Amino acid sequence: MSSSTSSENRTSELQEMRLVFRGLQTLYQTYLPKVDPILIHDLLVREHEKSERAPFYMVEIFTKPETDSEVMKDKIFERTGMVPAIYDKGTHYVTNQRLTLEALKEICNSEDVIEVTGDYTGTLTGRGASHEHRHEGEE
Repeated sequence: MSSSTSSENRTSELQEMRLVFRGLQTLYQTYLPKVDPILIHDLLVREHEKSERAPFYMVEIFTKPETDSEVMKDKIFERTGMVPAIYDKGTHYVTNQRLTLEALKEICNSEDVIEVTGDYTGTLTGRGASHEHRHEGEE
């Protein structure tokens, strides 16, 4: 009986983890719908466990095709102090910058932005674009 009970407890604990994870994913989608959930999770882990305040990330912003690339470049420079590299006919902007949840929220609030992704770099050294736009809902 005790091995059956402990097995049931482990299953229940794992189910609870899955449920909490789904809830967390829902929060990510609700509050930062344009941001890659992996980027959000990585940022939160670095802030919480590693006590890194505004760590450096290579941030990639994908915009609508009709976005004025000069205006977007200027907005990114004003917010980050960094001039972004621009790819894909002015719809893909890459900058290495310090990142916070607040900065992600501000990026998401732009009508022109359709997706935000990125990777931790830890330093100011940039690597260039490394992600492709996911094209959700397009077939």
